[in-house]
Order: sequence, then C-alpha cells, then structure tokens
Amino acid sequence: MRIKVLGCYGGQLLGFRLTSLLVNDSILLDAGSPTETLSLEEQHNIQHICLSHIHLDHIKDIAFLADNRSIKRLGGNVDNRTITIHSQPESNRILKKHFLNDLIWPDFTRIPNAEDPILRLNDIEPETPFEIDGVRITAIEVNHPVPCTGFLVEQNNKQMIYTADTGNTDRIWEIANAQPNLKGIIMDCSFPNEYQYLADLSGHLTPKGMMEDLRKFEQLGNVPVYLYHMKPETLNIITAEVEALNVRHLRMLTQVDELLF
Repeated sequence: MRIKVLGCYGGQLLGFRLTSLLVNDSILLDAGSPTETLSLEEQHNIQHICLSHIHLDHIKDIAFLADNRSIKRLGGNVDNRTITIHSQPESNRILKKHFLNDLIWPDFTRIPNAEDPILRLNDIEPETPFEIDGVRITAIEVNHPVPCTGFLVEQNNKQMIYTADTGNTDRIWEIANAQPNLKGIIMDCSFPNEYQYLADLSGHLTPKGMMEDLRKFEQLGNVPVYLYHMKPETLNIITAEVEALNVRHLRMLTQVDELLF
C-alpha cells in the first residue's frame, strides 16, 4: 500500500495545499488538492474518493476533478468514466444539495446523464467495511462539528489509520489498538497550544490535545504517527511544540512524503 501526500495543511497559502492523500494511484482520502498536484493523466486514474466530511478544504477539488473527467470523456476516453464518492449519507446529501446543485457547481451526478454520470455518491456506514480496488476501507466516527469519519485502510494484511479532522475522541483508538499489523497513523494537529479554545470550538487538536489522545494508543513510540492539518500561519510554533514532546516516531507530514506500507 502506497500513500502519496498531495496536501496536508489545514489552510491554503502559497506553497501550502489542502488535505488529500492518494492511495495506490486510484483512491483519494479527501479531495482538497489533487488537481493542483496531479497531471491530467494521473487524475484520470482516480476512481474513488473516500470523503471524511463536507468542509470545503476536503471537498474543493471534487469540482475540478469532475470537470477534468468530463473533458477527458469528450476527448474520446472511455476508461474510468466515473468517480465514486464514498461518504456518510448526511455528507452525501449536503454535498448534493449545497455544492453539486447547479448553482455553486454543476451537478456532475447527472452529467452527462443520470445513468452514466461523472460522479456517483455511495452511502457508507461507520464500521461497515467495503472494498475498492483491492483495498479494504472502514469508516470510523470521530469528533467534529459536522458528521465526520476517519478511515481504517487495509491491504495485504497491513493497516493504516487516518483520523481525519477531529478533536479528542475515543473509538478510533480502540480500533487502532485492535489492529494486528498497524503500520502508521495520520492524525490531526491543527493549532498551537495557545489556540486551545479555537481547537475545541472547531473540533481539532493542538499538540497538547493530540498527546492526550495518543496516550490511548498502546503502540505509541513503536508505530509511526504522522501529523497533518497544521495551519500554515502557525506552522513554526506547532513544529516547535511537537518537537518538544520528544516522542519517538512522531513527526509532521510534508507535501513530498510518500508512505509505503
């Protein structure tokens, strides 16, 4: 299993891209920035988006992936015609009503027609695994102001967990502790410690809050933990606070990372 980091930040500034992780070339975990980083041909390999929640920084490039896919079709390409979005029913409902609504953006679930659309919405339920392109995915509810799930990603008896956007939570750590061959965790750490009130209000973590959750993880120090969703404006402060924790195998993701499990 290969995970390429396309974007890993919780804000967009020059040089800082929004959250998107590419699994084995064909599966996205969230869609904040794939069209900013992938060629048209690389984008065309994407067949699935596992969407954690419907905040703009995680859905933005659904719009442009769909637009680019429609152009490929018009150019005569018959492969990978459709991208399937896998998310909770409420998230898919909001996506359809408020984003793909022919007002904010064209409804690509009906373009060119409802029988053969560019985008399909597939409802998933927490803790009910599904398999796509040889990868087993399980959504896990986390603590965020809107319905949100992290994901347990499994292939070849190896597991990885992506917490998605979350404040302090419990269930995902219970599931992490139950995995026999967990190879890595990608975890929210959005704000510096002095912004704890804002982190609590917005359903995110500071380095202090992140460590509170990591103490629930039985393999801390043995299994790598990669932090994401840092706010670019305070990145230097967060970096110093994380380094001061001096935790083995804990570091922040970067946009050149490619993780092999």
